[in-house]
Amino acid sequence: MANLSVAQLGGLMVPAVSTFTASGELDGAAFQRNLDAHLSFGMDGVLVGGSSGESALLENDDRRQLLAWARERIPQDQWLLAGVGSESTRLTIQRAKDAKDAGATAALVISPHYFLKRMNEQALLAHFRAVADASPLPVLLYNMPAYTHIVLSPSFVHEMAQHENVIGMKDSAGNLPVLQQYLEAQSDSFKVLTGSGGTVVPALEAGVSGAILAIGLYAGPAVRRMVDTYRAGDHVAAAEMQQTLAPLATDIAGAMGPAGIKAAMDLVGLSGGAPRSPLLPVVGAELDIVRERLSGAGLV
Repeated sequence: MANLSVAQLGGLMVPAVSTFTASGELDGAAFQRNLDAHLSFGMDGVLVGGSSGESALLENDDRRQLLAWARERIPQDQWLLAGVGSESTRLTIQRAKDAKDAGATAALVISPHYFLKRMNEQALLAHFRAVADASPLPVLLYNMPAYTHIVLSPSFVHEMAQHENVIGMKDSAGNLPVLQQYLEAQSDSFKVLTGSGGTVVPALEAGVSGAILAIGLYAGPAVRRMVDTYRAGDHVAAAEMQQTLAPLATDIAGAMGPAGIKAAMDLVGLSGGAPRSPLLPVVGAELDIVRERLSGAGLV
């Protein structure tokens, strides 16, 4: 396997959806079709088993299978990230080992949050250190307060950035003043990626190394254009594109999660399908909103 260096951690990636059949089993053909499309749109890597992939609803066998299917499609010189976080430190470590066996290149770890009142800085440090110590894959921290109700503090991030097996973080909060503080931890060995589709251009201006964006799942070419336009130096045009795309992030992925993302993917000709129970598909007025936002951006 190609040995990707931390210096290469960046670019534009997508957090793949987990595709299911009508009976709720994994649909490998649909999953790989989507990956082929994402790569054809110029994505630099893929995250499997992230929030957009309904991570909380996947069984361990599902995770291994999805990663194996992804490894067949993702070139060796591109990142294949695996969401491995769980409520248990032991299970998180086991999932990291499984992900390594399945061909992943790095592990993304979300905060345990079920015992919210006990997840203080001390508990989080102990958990993430144990995972980073034992993981055979390099680790990325995952800040996702919309789902965990925990904001990783800048001091926590600076502390964990010193760990030799922690190579970066994904920040999906989109809180730019806090992101600025995370970025102070960025170095040759620790990279900060944004996961907020509504604030990609400001995040790039602040200095993030790259992005992992749910909006890239259903607006891939447009997101790729926006990032390339920014990188080419036309920041004004990129900011205008960001304004057009922001509602696609906030009103679909942000407001509706995987069900909204999957509805949007279906509407643009990719394979979304139904989410796994207890999530319900997007219907009625919500589906109308998805269609309107896509239409407003010229995607349908």
